[in-house]
Amino acid sequence: MTVKLYEENAYTARFEATVLSCEEGKKGFAVVLNRTAFFPEGGGQDADRGTLGDATVRDVQIKDGVITHTVDRALEVGATVTGAIDWETRFARMQQHTGEHLVSGLIHRTFGYDNVGFHMSDTIVTLDVSGPLTAEDITAIELSANRAVYENKAVTASFPTPEELDTIDYRSKLELSHGVRLVTIEDYDVCACCAPHVARTGEIGLIKLLSAIPYKGGTRIEMLSGLPAFLDYAALHESNREIMRLLSAKRDKTAEFVARDHDTIAQLRAENARLSEALALASFTQADTQKLPCGFTKGAAFDGMKQCLDTMGGEGAVFSDNGDGTFRYLLASETDDMRPLTKELNAALSGKGGGKPNLTQGSVQATKEDILAFLNA
Repeated sequence: MTVKLYEENAYTARFEATVLSCEEGKKGFAVVLNRTAFFPEGGGQDADRGTLGDATVRDVQIKDGVITHTVDRALEVGATVTGAIDWETRFARMQQHTGEHLVSGLIHRTFGYDNVGFHMSDTIVTLDVSGPLTAEDITAIELSANRAVYENKAVTASFPTPEELDTIDYRSKLELSHGVRLVTIEDYDVCACCAPHVARTGEIGLIKLLSAIPYKGGTRIEMLSGLPAFLDYAALHESNREIMRLLSAKRDKTAEFVARDHDTIAQLRAENARLSEALALASFTQADTQKLPCGFTKGAAFDGMKQCLDTMGGEGAVFSDNGDGTFRYLLASETDDMRPLTKELNAALSGKGGGKPNLTQGSVQATKEDILAFLNA
């Protein structure tokens, strides 16, 4: 059994330990210590990062009470090594995990829902609860969670006896009977958990619920706490500042300005499409070839080309000059499969495209004369 220093004191960032074993494996060297402050992967949380002496810790796993550190070089069995945790990452995870407990506990206390899923990466925390939540519910929970942060409540861990456990109302995703570690947030939550947590809620910092969507009859919430939440806010603030500059809008009016410009852009796009179709028709000329009726226009998109095609009864070929040595094309027929001809066209004129039997589209690298020569061959 490895002594779990992270359970005794979550703030242990450096420690000394004895190397009990070191075996080479496919992913590095598997090292077992007599004691460790490295938290192993588990409960939805990734393993700690850091070093053991000069070795980089790549992974940490636990099985049957033995914690194995995968490192990038061999360590001498029996030697004393100094372990160093990547503290910035560890503390951010402590903030994130304690923030999740607080939110899950508030949801359970307010709505009676259970936390049925949890995962924490370095960029996001995801938790699944067993019931539906409205946008108003999420706003209320977020406000209550941040108030609990301001109250700076104590966060403690304990290992109650089986007899004591029977008298405690606590949250847990698993049925547990012995060796249960309870993390208690004073006045707010009691939950079974093996991970390191902050000592007081004030250390969590900002809690922000980013999204909430229906998921398997319940709700999936994405959230951030602590430094990750602050960095996310800072990035969004810079993005909003740029939008403010582009739109000459006040910081709390950017959404209003974007909505206004969105409507204007939609109107302009509709007008542009109408004018483009009119221009396509105005420059459209027809020609008869041996293979099928065809016509030519300039700078037309799909809708404009389709309008030209309709003037030919909806059948034939329309080519639109892009002005750069290429032509877009539409080939259509109500009765014939146009795909074989499209394949020949692409092969002859360095084209690409395809589609359904009765309508294909694409582009070719050719001149008008090249296209006519192909259709008359």
